[in-house]
Amino acid sequence: MHSLKKFPLIHQIVNCQKSTNWDLGNNVLYDLCENNFDHSSDQKIIAKVWLIGRVYAAAIERRRINDYQINDEFYSKSVVSAFQKSRIDPLLKLLKTSEITFETIPSILIAHYTICNEIYEITKLRKRSFSSKYLHFHLPRLFFIYDTRSVNAIRDIVGELPKSFPVDILNEAQDKEYALFFLKCFLLQTSINNEFNILLTPRQIDNLLVEHSNSKLKSKKSAATNSAQAQNQAVR
Repeated sequence: MHSLKKFPLIHQIVNCQKSTNWDLGNNVLYDLCENNFDHSSDQKIIAKVWLIGRVYAAAIERRRINDYQINDEFYSKSVVSAFQKSRIDPLLKLLKTSEITFETIPSILIAHYTICNEIYEITKLRKRSFSSKYLHFHLPRLFFIYDTRSVNAIRDIVGELPKSFPVDILNEAQDKEYALFFLKCFLLQTSINNEFNILLTPRQIDNLLVEHSNSKLKSKKSAATNSAQAQNQAVR
């Protein structure tokens, strides 16, 4: 028995596994992170942070703090320093051969929290979306992609986490909003696997959520257009 508010239909699940026009561009970023996995050089850090942030509309240089740095200096000084002093490499190395389980979820969420905290120090913004996307391209089997469309979709599909779900794995070393989103995505992933014996990847879960959000937006626009046309006909 699943515990979702709105269970995806089988054709939606099949569609989210198909190739898309975005695969080539995404594969460039996956290859970049796989071939430059650690943060041992300035160029590795800048290339990955810059390209992932720009491509995914989550540019790290958008910040609340006024440090009077031009963007080039911000990347070469603040961003490089933040990633080099972080503990992210040991955490990524630890997770590299892992899968999502209740045992590994705390470490996955700690990695996300670590990136968020380091970025907060140089931007004064919580950058949870960028952090999820950045980590996803390093470990695509482990990190669900957090953004507005996915958050809205997961709220439609997954309500409160069931009481049987071990939410006690949450602790203080996490970004609570991402942690809750992550657990709901994991519940969705697990429910689909139990129902259809199909284990969707985090990328495929993102495809499913984005398509749900886009379909909902299209329906709203269609309804608004129909309403406007009906009003125009009434005026005539």
